[in-house]
Amino acid sequence: MIEVHPLTRADFDRVDAALPLHRFTTWDESSTYLVAWDRGTPVGHANVAWTGTELGLPELQDVYVVPGRRNQGIATVLTAAAERLAAKRGHRRCSLSVSEGNVAARRLYERLGYRRADLPPKRVHGTITVRGEPFEVDDTLLYFTKSLAEGT
Repeated sequence: MIEVHPLTRADFDRVDAALPLHRFTTWDESSTYLVAWDRGTPVGHANVAWTGTELGLPELQDVYVVPGRRNQGIATVLTAAAERLAAKRGHRRCSLSVSEGNVAARRLYERLGYRRADLPPKRVHGTITVRGEPFEVDDTLLYFTKSLAEGT
C-alpha cells in the first residue's frame, strides 16, 4: 500500500539518499514535496510549487518514481495527493508541464483529466541550476491544467 506524506526534515536524508529531489531548494512555503512510501521505503516524489508558476496556479513538478516501480500507479497516487492538497488549500485548478517528447507522461496526465492549457509550447534552452549544480537543458514544455472538484 502506497502512502503519500509531505517531506519532513526528519526524513530528508533518507529520502534524499533514495530519490533525486531535483526541485528541492529550501524549507519554505513556496513549494511542498510529497513523498510516496511503500512499507517505509521512499519510492517516488512530486513537488507542488505554490508560487512563481507559469500559469499562476499550483504546479505539479518533478514527478519521479524509482525505475523498478514505474507503471505501478505510483505517479497516479502522487498526482491525486497533490490535487487533494491544492484543493484543501482552496485552489480550484492546478497545472503541470510535460516535455513535448514524453508521450507516456502526457498520456498519464490526459487520462487523469489534464487538458492542454491555452499557452503555446515553451522552449527551455541553456543552463539551469538543479540543487546548486549547473545542468544543460534543451526541451520544449507543454502546459496542462485541471479543474479540481470538491473533495478531490
